[in-house]
Amino acid sequence: MLALSPSRYAKQWFDETLFAERVDEAFSTIGQTETNTLNRAFLPISKPLLKEGRKLIKNCFLENNDGALYVGGYSLIMDCLIKRIFDEVTSRFSQEADSPALSLMATGGYGRGELAPRSDIDLLFLTSVQIDKPTSVIVETILYALWDMGLKVGHATRSSRQQIKAVKDDLSTRTSFLEARHLAGDADLSANILNQFKQEVVQGSATSYLKGKLDERSQRLKGINAHRYMLEPNIKNGKGGLRDLHTLFWIARYAYEANNLEDVLSRGILSAGELKEFSQAQQFLWAIRCHLHLRSKRAEDRLTFDAQMDIAPMMGFTNKAGLNSVENFMRRYHLAAKVVGNLTRIFWAAIATDFDTEPREFLRESASAEAPEPFIVETGRINLPDDINLEDHPELIMQVFEIAEKNRLEIHPYILRKIYNNLHIIDDDFRQNPKYNQQFINILTSRQNSERIIRMMNESGFLGEFIPDFGRIVALMQFDMYHSYTVDEHTVFAINVLHNIELGNLADIAPIATVSIKEITLRTELYVAMLLHDIAKGRGGDHSILGAEVARELCPRFGLSEEATETVAWLIEHHLLMSDTAFRYDLSDPITIQNFADKVQSPERLNLLLNLTVSDIRAVGPTVWNGWKAALMRDLHTRTMAVLRGHSSGEILKNVGAGNQMRLKDSLIDTWDKEDVIAHLESFDASYWTDFDDEQYQYHAQLCRQHFASKQHLTLGITPNTKRNATEVVLIADDNIGLFSKFAGSISITNAVIVDARLTTRKDGLTVDVLRIQNTDKQAITDPETIADIEENLQQAHRGALDIDAALDRRLKQTPSRFRRIPIPARVLISNKISDGHTVVEINGKSTPSFLYYITRKMAGFGLQIHTASFTAYGDRVVGIFYINDGFGLKITTRNRMGILHKALLNAIEESDPDQHMTKTS
Repeated sequence: MLALSPSRYAKQWFDETLFAERVDEAFSTIGQTETNTLNRAFLPISKPLLKEGRKLIKNCFLENNDGALYVGGYSLIMDCLIKRIFDEVTSRFSQEADSPALSLMATGGYGRGELAPRSDIDLLFLTSVQIDKPTSVIVETILYALWDMGLKVGHATRSSRQQIKAVKDDLSTRTSFLEARHLAGDADLSANILNQFKQEVVQGSATSYLKGKLDERSQRLKGINAHRYMLEPNIKNGKGGLRDLHTLFWIARYAYEANNLEDVLSRGILSAGELKEFSQAQQFLWAIRCHLHLRSKRAEDRLTFDAQMDIAPMMGFTNKAGLNSVENFMRRYHLAAKVVGNLTRIFWAAIATDFDTEPREFLRESASAEAPEPFIVETGRINLPDDINLEDHPELIMQVFEIAEKNRLEIHPYILRKIYNNLHIIDDDFRQNPKYNQQFINILTSRQNSERIIRMMNESGFLGEFIPDFGRIVALMQFDMYHSYTVDEHTVFAINVLHNIELGNLADIAPIATVSIKEITLRTELYVAMLLHDIAKGRGGDHSILGAEVARELCPRFGLSEEATETVAWLIEHHLLMSDTAFRYDLSDPITIQNFADKVQSPERLNLLLNLTVSDIRAVGPTVWNGWKAALMRDLHTRTMAVLRGHSSGEILKNVGAGNQMRLKDSLIDTWDKEDVIAHLESFDASYWTDFDDEQYQYHAQLCRQHFASKQHLTLGITPNTKRNATEVVLIADDNIGLFSKFAGSISITNAVIVDARLTTRKDGLTVDVLRIQNTDKQAITDPETIADIEENLQQAHRGALDIDAALDRRLKQTPSRFRRIPIPARVLISNKISDGHTVVEINGKSTPSFLYYITRKMAGFGLQIHTASFTAYGDRVVGIFYINDGFGLKITTRNRMGILHKALLNAIEESDPDQHMTKTS
């Protein structure tokens, strides 16, 4: 256990005395150098010494990945160099007889003896009174010596009076000085200012300081949109990172006069076990930060995907337990962040008790609530008397969560602390207790939003012990760029979304789910499926199938009947079915609707699956759900529900198409000749009339009319649709093989992403291609300049005047390496069973700017016609679905031709990602 400061700890590993002797020996060679050329004499000595010291501590660090060793050792190195430079400069410059006394103090991270490889060196030049000219020269000479060494120095020069005023006026300056220590110069001056700081600033101001630090933390996390379980976290400023640990120590130092972790223990703020967790989390985070700085050679604190790939093996993480090395590494990180969260709650609870800080709004609302004995309620928090032992009363564990949920109470951190320290109580007898299981189900399915209590269950460690299978996904990261959170946090978010749908809070963005959830009778089954839908991730197989098996074991324990258990298992096994169908396949094809209906089988299951799917997608990340996906889900739900109620899928789609044609006819009849209206309606095949809404049909009609009137070779319409988070591009031109490939390539050049395409060839040979595009942030493209660039590229591509290959190659080289290094296996599936009239090709690969262009160009080379295409991006992975025919409008049926096409498309995927060799699978 690290109970010492980093510098004191590092002395056990790093020979400070030997290095100091090297520094003294080297500086002794300077001789009688003129003061005006002193820096020139310093540099050839100090810079190699700094390099030598860094190399020594780096080599020592890389042997054992001990972050405390590096941050403490580097601080010692800087102490030796800075002290010697200070002494050399002050001994060679003469000051006036009445010049102020001067001391040099380390502040901030350097003050606490904690320096990462590229940390700032924070210094305070302190004078007894206002600084004079000779003293200013000394300070400038020292600073130039440090700058010449390539150090980033944060510095201030103040008199004692100025320093006291500065720390009173500014919270950040006060915090930085809270960790100040004497480095060189007048030691009495340093001691006096530290005592004055304690007497005049710290005493009596603990409450205001603590409130200020709490507000400062909230603003910091808000500013970087931080979340404890982000997949590319900021390990310094992010939630659960080093800055949170620093904040805890600042509080302990300011409020409780704790100068080190041993003092924290003696003051009773943390137990010995919690202190050990504090130390381990701190050392682990220090190690990551040191690796990040050494890797990037700059002050880099964001743990990006490519950094994770580099650092994981360096820290000894390997592939095991169904997870790769990066996933194991990041799980360890998220567990450390979780520990920091637990410690934060304990600290703030102590503060609230000892310093009477105001409770949050939620607590004030619950301040008058009551709880049954032996529980007590303190400022809106449910608590237990100190003399209650949970080992003697295990029933209180589940009861505290139940009471907190029913009465909308916060759970006091001291109870969570007791639960965490007594998790051994949660044994098989506890798990199998029918009463506890019923209480848990009651909480999960509460008519109030149970997300808050489920999250507390998880963060206290209880949920992972009560449901060991859930414990396997706690802090589990999925190494991709699609999911924004760890698996357990995603699950808690999904429960929150489901509750909000039921409460009517998401009616604007999920209207069909909001209506359908009121028709559900199997409500308990839905919430249990939501809890368990990803419970089998990280096991090396299909998590949907494995999760269904877990559900069949768990649900009887929860008190669910055999029938209810099978419903939960079915939902988990098929929880991706609805999104896969809606976002990938052609909903205007009767066989798509019929196949989906055959798997769902009942209106109740359809409503269950809809709400499960919407909640799951909404909880993946803040930008994943959008209006377009909502519309597709609505169409699939509506059409399938009609099939399940006895109508044929073909007849349903026929009626949808007829209705769309009739409404378009009514809208055009007053402005178009009747013959022109009929000609327009009859020029499209039936499938066109089920893909769009009334507004789109009217727009397409006007563009077609414009195209014929202008006699242009290409007519374009580009319309942002912020409600659907996409910009619609309509292209009208004479059809020819390879036309869509040119369009796809030219759009990709402008940092736009095609997410959906409906390619319609009219009976007169005119193609009406409708593309939905987004920017790289998954939003509609609204910038006029970008839209103009897209239009110009499309026109040039149509004329054959654009070198698409060269432009895409340039864009690929500009793609950040962290997007390019993640390995994505390539896969091609060709099926003639999904559609009656088309061969359906599913392609999985790396989401690169050139992916779609290479694929469609290869298809054009085979003379294939693309009817519809959809593209679903899952972060760094893309799934493309193409409905195709040969040049005669027929399916591709011969085994030989299918095999040749399969191989060619795999090659196209690899060609689209030249930075990476992909694994071929089929």
